[in-house]
Amino acid sequence: VLTTLVLPSNLIDDDLLRQLMGGLINNSTITHLDFSHNKITNHGARLLAKLLGSRSVLTMLNLCDNQIHAEGGRYLGRALRRNESLIELNMRLNRLTDEGGRMLLEGLRDNGSLQLLNLSSNSLAAETTRSFASLLKNPYCALVAVDMSNNEIDDTDVQVVQDVVRENHSVTSLDLRN
Repeated sequence: VLTTLVLPSNLIDDDLLRQLMGGLINNSTITHLDFSHNKITNHGARLLAKLLGSRSVLTMLNLCDNQIHAEGGRYLGRALRRNESLIELNMRLNRLTDEGGRMLLEGLRDNGSLQLLNLSSNSLAAETTRSFASLLKNPYCALVAVDMSNNEIDDTDVQVVQDVVRENHSVTSLDLRN
């Protein structure tokens, strides 16, 4: 039984992803999906969001180093509202921007499963850190490790997060470097 599909650095774009989705959408065994270092854009993120529905069995989704912008963050955030299986999401080295980061994190408000989140190198700033701080106040938040390094987070943004982290008992690893 196939449980892991690893396809990094394969020049997979939205058209190729659409073809793969035919098999993935009805799959009930793949729990780990790695599409890192490809050419997936917002449209591909919209397709992948369909895999995160309420019947999803995905526990790990790696979309590191693609071309996903704010709109893709919105699609994924919406999908995560209903998702109860995903434990790890890697969005490092995309182009979410502050708006996309905010929309992705807002989708986690009702999500009690995601524990590991990597949003490093996405041009995130104040909107995202405020959404993150709000998320950490939520008692249903399951996040344990978050990487938001190499973004445009300033000292004021760090202070907002720091004040909330002091009261949060679930996050054990938080990276805000650079």
